[in-house]
Amino acid sequence: MSRTLVLAAAAALAVTLTGCSSGSDSTIAPAAQNSPPPVAGQPQSDLRASMEAQLGFPPKPDDQTARAYLADLKSIDPALVAAGTPDALVNRGRDQCRDLKVRPQKDWTTAASQRFTTPQAPRGLDPAAAEKIIKVVRIRLCPTF
Repeated sequence: MSRTLVLAAAAALAVTLTGCSSGSDSTIAPAAQNSPPPVAGQPQSDLRASMEAQLGFPPKPDDQTARAYLADLKSIDPALVAAGTPDALVNRGRDQCRDLKVRPQKDWTTAASQRFTTPQAPRGLDPAAAEKIIKVVRIRLCPTF
């Protein structure tokens, strides 16, 4: 599931739950009660990053890390980098990081294979390339996962 879809679903759920009552005095979901309130004037990007972190995505990498990640992908298959924009490839890697947290390990290779495609492999990469991508993602984008 893409990060945008997960964020949209979380936002929709939050809006839906706001109108629900559990019979208690509070209308705030238990997880939200423990979260710090949004700071007035807090940039939208900070709010998005906070929501992404709560959903299991790693933070966006700095420029140096992103360049190293893209270079590693290019060493696996130059068509990977030629086929997508740098931001899209970083987002796919961050999506893969989330999968490392929430999916069983047996599903990681299949997810990476389907997520990272090239014009020569529009239905997905072979398992060996997908395994290399997982290693790169773990090293560069989410070393603590």
